[in-house]
Amino acid sequence: MKYAKHNLKINTKEDMMKIHLTQPFVKRIECEAGKTKQEFYDNEIIGFMLEVRENGTKTYYIRTKGADGKRRLKKLGDAKIMTLKSARVKAIKLKRAIEEQKDILIGKSTKEKKKTSVLTLGVFYDTYYLPHVKKHVKSYETNISIFKNHLLPKYKNTPMDEISKASIMKLHSDMVVKKHLAPATANKVLIFLSSAFNIAIDLEIEGIKDNPAKSIKEYKLNNAKERYITKEEANRLLEAINSTEQNIHLKYIIPMLILTGARRGEVLKAKHEDFNLNQMTWTIPTTKNGKKRILPITPQLLELYNKIRKDDSEYLFASPVTGKPYVSIYNSWNSARTKAGLKDVRIHDLRHSFASFLVNSGRSLYEVQTLLGHSTSTMTQRYAHLSNESLMNAASCAGDLMAG
Repeated sequence: MKYAKHNLKINTKEDMMKIHLTQPFVKRIECEAGKTKQEFYDNEIIGFMLEVRENGTKTYYIRTKGADGKRRLKKLGDAKIMTLKSARVKAIKLKRAIEEQKDILIGKSTKEKKKTSVLTLGVFYDTYYLPHVKKHVKSYETNISIFKNHLLPKYKNTPMDEISKASIMKLHSDMVVKKHLAPATANKVLIFLSSAFNIAIDLEIEGIKDNPAKSIKEYKLNNAKERYITKEEANRLLEAINSTEQNIHLKYIIPMLILTGARRGEVLKAKHEDFNLNQMTWTIPTTKNGKKRILPITPQLLELYNKIRKDDSEYLFASPVTGKPYVSIYNSWNSARTKAGLKDVRIHDLRHSFASFLVNSGRSLYEVQTLLGHSTSTMTQRYAHLSNESLMNAASCAGDLMAG
């Protein structure tokens, strides 16, 4: 079996590899032909690993150093019976018990011992929060993006009981005042972190009794204010994107957003099979309102599609690391918009710009509603102040934004 797709990193000269263990990986992985066993170490919990043998057995273990200083290998359970989540929890509890034994030997105080027993936000995110939102939140990509871009960089290795209200308030403020991010984004950081603490409290995670984010005030938002990019700004943005090297797909993703008015997640998850070049349509299987949407492939969109490199992936924009759609393009987008002098422009503003350009070109609100996939006309009324041919001609108007 090839391991390149899983971005595995050889940890030693033996068959020991360090990766981010996931339940799908555990289920499908098999021992490489010609080898008696292989060990896959988790990159989150030190010492936690999956052993796969040539006879098909899969077992979770935890390598630890005991209070006596000797290294030990402790069996956690059969991976075909025990879930990865259960194995992680058992591994963490065992590590805690060993640390407490060490504390007794070296005479640590009760307060110091408590610090070693509380989960860090990074471990909680992987073990509890991520599985929870994937099960209960329909559009959980935003949750993942907020954590990976804003919360984990700051709190990944911080025990959750050490994340203070003052620290969260500073993060919330700095995002707008120092980083010049949208207040709505800063509010999402607050909301999602508060949600994580509530989940931890509901699950009775040891050491987590209070939610330090619950009483922090959010920024007041002026939802009536929309940001639209001009033709000149679009050209500056595209020029900046074409010169970026952070993300090889960004030079296609952003133009596609401008040309179609599609949502970010719809573009990032687009598959080649969704494009019917005979009927010149792009079918978005599942949209925000739960219904599929069919968009016309305009000449400009077809030209862009033909430039996208076709590889073995079913997705238009597969991450070179995971082979799956990007969870976030924030870093490369932020770099490009800053370079273009458009720090205040959000990715969602490209969707607003698509709609405003259609309205200013004389298209009806019905056409705009249909192309944007709004479930009700109320959502489209925001564009009524901006100022019947086929939907194909209506969508083609947006191509003028990118005309030379």
